[in-house]
Amino acid sequence: MRKVLRWGVTVAVVAVLVILVWQRRDDLRPLWEEPSWDLALIAVLIVLGHFLNSSEFWVVYRATGVRVGFFENWMVFTAGLLGNLLPGQVGTIYKFRYMNAVHNVPYAKSGSNYGANLVISLGSSSIVGLVGVIAYAAGGGDFAWAVFTVFVALGAACLALLRFPLPDWPLLRGKPARAAAAFNEGWHEIQRTPRTSLQVVTIDVVKYLLTAWRFQLAFGLLGVDESFWFFLVVAPAAAIAGIIAFTPGALGFRELFVTTAAVAMGSTLDDGLLAATTDRGVMLASAVVLGVAGYAYTVPRLRRANTTHPTPS
Repeated sequence: MRKVLRWGVTVAVVAVLVILVWQRRDDLRPLWEEPSWDLALIAVLIVLGHFLNSSEFWVVYRATGVRVGFFENWMVFTAGLLGNLLPGQVGTIYKFRYMNAVHNVPYAKSGSNYGANLVISLGSSSIVGLVGVIAYAAGGGDFAWAVFTVFVALGAACLALLRFPLPDWPLLRGKPARAAAAFNEGWHEIQRTPRTSLQVVTIDVVKYLLTAWRFQLAFGLLGVDESFWFFLVVAPAAAIAGIIAFTPGALGFRELFVTTAAVAMGSTLDDGLLAATTDRGVMLASAVVLGVAGYAYTVPRLRRANTTHPTPS
């Protein structure tokens, strides 16, 4: 039932996006007939954003004793990026499998590293979003109380998750108990190293600044002229969608969150959806190019590891 619902939502959202793009195809035609350098700059900013995102995982891995190389981590990330365009989080599963086979990282520990990074990133989103809401209002825009409240609640939840210990799950036995223990161990390692959280937050802030600039360019291509602070609210909304979405590549969810944030800040529904869809098109192209390179680099290493250690830990 859940799978049917997931596909139903995905198809419905894609259908809405296709209809919208078709209805406003005249607005988009100049972008493809006479490409602007802004499109190329958006592509560069997307690649930089992915690079910073992968760096966060590298910082978390190193903090938990995993000695993965910086470039290797970048390639694993890009491979996962392409894989996650398929249903079932194929890219994330591939990353976990690679780290297990090549670096002997238990799946549960990869899960805790992944979870800790996501919680820190959600906290960063709330910080950046709050700054954007306040600065936009200080510059003469409307104060978006609904968006402000959401970011405050999100930040409080993330602080609680990072501050308080996870339960020990005493009722579990056997393999589930070992998996829970490995997950908790990785999570506690992150909690014991606040410097790691600070490093990830710093990387996140830089990433959101670049993403805000990217959305400013995407909206500008459609004639929407807003201050940078406006897009500093839209950027973390897009990131949150990518974290919590259950559709392949956050398809539909990301566009919905971007549009909702833009409308809450005073933009129109059509402009929000169209700009988010334009950005999505460039993102898909970059994911394919980067993902192919990632798989070309990681697949041979994974095969060698499977030959040497055929039974995963």
